[in-house]
Amino acid sequence: MKRSTSSERALVLAPRGRDAAIAVAMLGEAGTDAKACVSLPDLVAELDVGAAVVVVTEEALATADLNPLAAWIADQQEWSDLPFVLLTAQGGGLERNPAAHRYLDLLGNTTFLERPFHPTTLVSLVRAALRGRRRQYEARARVEELRFLSQLDEAMRGASDAPAAMLTAATLLADRLGASRCAYADVDSDNDRFFIRNDYAAPGIASSAGTYSLDLFGPRAAAEMRGGHRLVVRDVAAELALGEGREMFLAIGICAVVCCPLVKDGRLVAMMALHQSNPRDWQTSELALVQTIVDRCWSHVERVGAEARLRESEERLRLATEHADIGFWDVDPIHDQLVWPARVKALFGISADVPVSMQDFYDGLHPDDREATSAAYAAAADSTRRALYDVEYRTIGKEDGALRWVAAKGRGVFEGDRCIRLLGTAIDVTARKAVEEQLRHLNETLEQRVMDEVAERTKAEDALRQAQKMEAVGQLTGGVAHDFNNLLTIIKSSTDLLRRPGLAEERKSRYVDAISETVDRASRLTGQLLAFARRQPLKREVFDASERVGAIVDMLNTVVGSRIRIATELGAQACFVETDASQFETALVNMAVNARDAMQEEGTLSIRVWRAARLPTVTRKTAPSEDHVAVSITDTGHGIPPEKLDQIFEPFYTTKEVGRGTGLGLSQAYGFAKQSGGTLAVESEVGRGTTFTLYLPLVKRPAVIAERSVAADAEAPKKGYGRRVLVVEDNVQVGTFSTQLLQDLGYETTWAADANEALRLIEEVDEFDAVFSDVVMPGMSGVQLGQEIRRRRPGLPVVLTSGYSHVLAEEGRHGFELLQKPYAAEELSRVLRRATRRGQR
Repeated sequence: MKRSTSSERALVLAPRGRDAAIAVAMLGEAGTDAKACVSLPDLVAELDVGAAVVVVTEEALATADLNPLAAWIADQQEWSDLPFVLLTAQGGGLERNPAAHRYLDLLGNTTFLERPFHPTTLVSLVRAALRGRRRQYEARARVEELRFLSQLDEAMRGASDAPAAMLTAATLLADRLGASRCAYADVDSDNDRFFIRNDYAAPGIASSAGTYSLDLFGPRAAAEMRGGHRLVVRDVAAELALGEGREMFLAIGICAVVCCPLVKDGRLVAMMALHQSNPRDWQTSELALVQTIVDRCWSHVERVGAEARLRESEERLRLATEHADIGFWDVDPIHDQLVWPARVKALFGISADVPVSMQDFYDGLHPDDREATSAAYAAAADSTRRALYDVEYRTIGKEDGALRWVAAKGRGVFEGDRCIRLLGTAIDVTARKAVEEQLRHLNETLEQRVMDEVAERTKAEDALRQAQKMEAVGQLTGGVAHDFNNLLTIIKSSTDLLRRPGLAEERKSRYVDAISETVDRASRLTGQLLAFARRQPLKREVFDASERVGAIVDMLNTVVGSRIRIATELGAQACFVETDASQFETALVNMAVNARDAMQEEGTLSIRVWRAARLPTVTRKTAPSEDHVAVSITDTGHGIPPEKLDQIFEPFYTTKEVGRGTGLGLSQAYGFAKQSGGTLAVESEVGRGTTFTLYLPLVKRPAVIAERSVAADAEAPKKGYGRRVLVVEDNVQVGTFSTQLLQDLGYETTWAADANEALRLIEEVDEFDAVFSDVVMPGMSGVQLGQEIRRRRPGLPVVLTSGYSHVLAEEGRHGFELLQKPYAAEELSRVLRRATRRGQR
């Protein structure tokens, strides 16, 4: 049987070495009382003494008999859920340790802590468990108080009158708080004399019943009571001087007192007091309980009085109703006479001038109600039962055949053991019954009506979502169409001008450059769209975000202009991330350009890189909870209004004037962050500026940091030197162009229209130096083709090309070289040269 203590102890069971002593020392230094247990039986014994938390090692449970501990846990009181901190070996958590689930089922409220751990972690977990245990103690106290109040209410309801109820309350309250005496008193109209009619006194304590003068208890007590304030004295001898009531209190054995007054209409009418025969430090919870009990007692007394007055009023009303002309009926059972006024006759469908008898009453009852109604009438007329006649029944009109509902009440009048009269009232409740029937029908069909309404609402919500989706698609396609039409205008105009005869070489070169630059802009635009949609394949590599930011500061200075000062805070701690370095830099440039425009090209742009242990609240629902690297860009611009913050990452949405920005910069940064496993957060205050923070998952420092081979990438040979390339492309125009381009670069080409034809050619012609394949094709994709070639011809290099592929975006490149469309001839040649060199190694 466990003691109802409020222990703050931590018990430690760690049988190996000095683990227990070290843990106890750690907790002791942190201010937590801790005790080491030598065995599981010792732990169970100490639990009976009292504990707030248990720290136990996994090995302490591995071979021990756990039944006593399991029985103790199962036998906890309803308020108790003792917390355990289970120390496991490294890798011994729930996800990797099947035994951990068994311990979790056994212990219940358990926190797992893998070793080795920092002492602060253990102290923090134990303190958290202690806080939870204290809340359990508070819940226990509240439950016990509610149980006591329920017991009090039940006891007072069973009391015969108000004085008996007050004595019951005094007895229970004194027993609950261990008081020497509990008394209640009513105060005379002179506002001084009061009467203790009865009280509860503990064994050996004299009763305080009697008549007293309030002034004799000193000016403090008198003033507190008459002012409606609670009097609290913890030590009468120490707190009250001579002449302040000390003599009177001590004379009746009161060394400590709590007295609560009841003031009505400005006058002191009653008091309840707790007396202690020795000094006592009354606790706040005890004072609150006393006040609660006093309030309930006074409420009960008032309720008893109100109920008495209500019964008297109801009796007068009943008599008035029974003798009223409306719905009155009177039966003389001795002479078999029935008196019905016209209103009651109408309830039975009988004309006002037609005489009636008891037979008319019985004949007018609905067959289904006749037996119950007759039995109720007989019980009311039975002198041994004298029951209240209270029934509802249906009648069928004698003359009109109408169905009516009647509610009838009445009582018998007796002389000795004989009923000489029955009288009462009858009310037409047909309308009420109709309403009840409608209500019953409504209740029966409520579920279906709710389902119909929910279905209708769901349909409306689906329609709204579809409309919103179409609006978003319309905005997106409109923005894409607008930007591409601008680009196509440049291309179309340039090609038309190039067709003119006799065009100067300088102008031809200018138009060709315009087409090339426009294609690059279109490529960047599609790249930003794919980044926002998280469909851009990432070329992941591990790099230090701080170093990368530092390396592009000069470029950012050029981007934002000389009138904007860039301040950096890169920190000394390495911040490694694994993502696409190029897109990382692009995202930072986009964020910097956005900041530049917000500052109207003058102000300070602050860049900070640090490790973030947790993400902001607004992003936790959409981002992982592990450590992150944070890169923030803060401007001193005009800020973003709160109502626009939810839209700033939407593609083509911009707050800038027409002609400044495409509305895709932040969309690219947001899509890149999400695709990299992080997020992009924004904080802004109108008039003060905006901070965009890019969060990327922190990774471990790699053993070797790869460096890009600048020399290899810089090499862009013009010729293919006769190497044979198998081109796989299902689009005829693209296939024709690709083969011609490769031939112009000096390659020998063979064109296959699909993957199956390509595999056939590889089997028949074993002289290809490389395969150049589109990714998105009917049937087998380029990735699948590459994997099959890798299986059949491991040394044959495969280069993939695509403008977009969900396979690449979702699954990566699978180790193949990838050339993004659109591509330049030099870029194609460089990639093929690099691939063939690797194939020769």
